[in-house]
Amino acid sequence: MSMMEGVDYEDVERTLCVPEGHFQRNRSGAPIHIIRLHLTPLAKYWMAFSHANIQPCSHVSDITVQRAIFLYCVLRGLNINIGQVTADEIQSCARGASSKAPLGHPSLITHLCEAACIDVSRPPLEHLRKELDAAYFTHYCVVDESGHPTPPPQQPRVHRRAPPPAQEPVHEGRAGAIRTLTSAFPERQFISQEDFATRVAWSADPAQECGRAKVAEASAMDEEDEESDDDE
Repeated sequence: MSMMEGVDYEDVERTLCVPEGHFQRNRSGAPIHIIRLHLTPLAKYWMAFSHANIQPCSHVSDITVQRAIFLYCVLRGLNINIGQVTADEIQSCARGASSKAPLGHPSLITHLCEAACIDVSRPPLEHLRKELDAAYFTHYCVVDESGHPTPPPQQPRVHRRAPPPAQEPVHEGRAGAIRTLTSAFPERQFISQEDFATRVAWSADPAQECGRAKVAEASAMDEEDEESDDDE
């Protein structure tokens, strides 16, 4: 059965169009085409792919009824004879192509000519068309339901953890409490400060650790100066 037989045009509109999108119709109410702004992003993706590989067309501001039905069959998962569609497109291109219009299916035609032992190495040759990559689809196909271009999705932000609070003051406070208890109750067996520092490993604050190193270095230098003075 032909794709054009028994078509439910309202279902085609629901499948291909954004809300409020529809076929443009003539005075008698027959559908003519769907303008590109009325198509959903998914329909635009398939429209670009079809124009590049199956149904060559340089006119992309709207889509004809026949091409719209082809996209409808694709999105609905209906059976399509791609070979017949491609053959019909090549015949139509050969009959109506002008010298200014780009040749449709250049790679396929070149392969068929090679299979027929035709020399395809001599010019004129077709230039490669723009590649359909992610940038192309983002620029030409990603739109919101209002028909306005939407920016590409943003990369997720990296949430950095806040630095942990300085724990050195807490450690010093507990060490001071042990000193107080030891002096107040000498008969009790409290843990020594050396054992406390060994068993309770608190992570030092980097800033304080750096400050400690500088203080220790300064103290060592002072001691060396004092020893030098004594020797003199």
